[in-house]
Amino acid sequence: MDARSGGRVSGATVVYDTLRDRIMSQALAPGVRLNEIELAASLSVSRTPLREALRMLLSEGLVNQLPTGGMVVAPLDPQDMRELYVVRAALEGVVAREACPRLTEEHLAALDAIIDQMSRLLDYPGEMLRLGQQFHTLLLVASDNRRCEQLLRQLHSHLNRYQTITASIEPRRHEAYAEHQAILEALRARDADAAEARMRRHIMAAYTEARSAHPGES
Repeated sequence: MDARSGGRVSGATVVYDTLRDRIMSQALAPGVRLNEIELAASLSVSRTPLREALRMLLSEGLVNQLPTGGMVVAPLDPQDMRELYVVRAALEGVVAREACPRLTEEHLAALDAIIDQMSRLLDYPGEMLRLGQQFHTLLLVASDNRRCEQLLRQLHSHLNRYQTITASIEPRRHEAYAEHQAILEALRARDADAAEARMRRHIMAAYTEARSAHPGES
């Protein structure tokens, strides 16, 4: 089913987008029960588009169905988190390697501009997250690897919740800034081995921080 086709489903998509944003920002915290009556009232919608939106979130794995009925926001699972970051590190490493020889001077200038903005916005978690995503997206475009693009798109719907955690931690923001600088240095030197290795370390450093901040991690 196309989640964005048809009148009723289009309304459900608006509700889906709103709820998904709340889950990603943890305004709807992991494990919270989703009360249909309260949600419908807060969103000023009927329960029909709300239920459709919840089914969309269920298919994405962002909410869980309770055996007794009703739904809850999916918990942040330590094993799931590790698997997501390990796979992302591998894919992003490939992206960095394949982008390295393809980067134009315009690409490098754009990456420089992102790094410069990061240096000015270290105290703003949301902006650092946005700029980090821009950095990685630019490399993905330059790599011209459609399969990596497809797989990373699938991963990001789940990774966003963990990235929100790490972006909120001040030391991690400074570390991520330095890591992006190091990746760019390797790319500018056309050192594909170093670019891949530094990218992998960057992703796994984010995993280590998310794991330490994760309340369910032992």
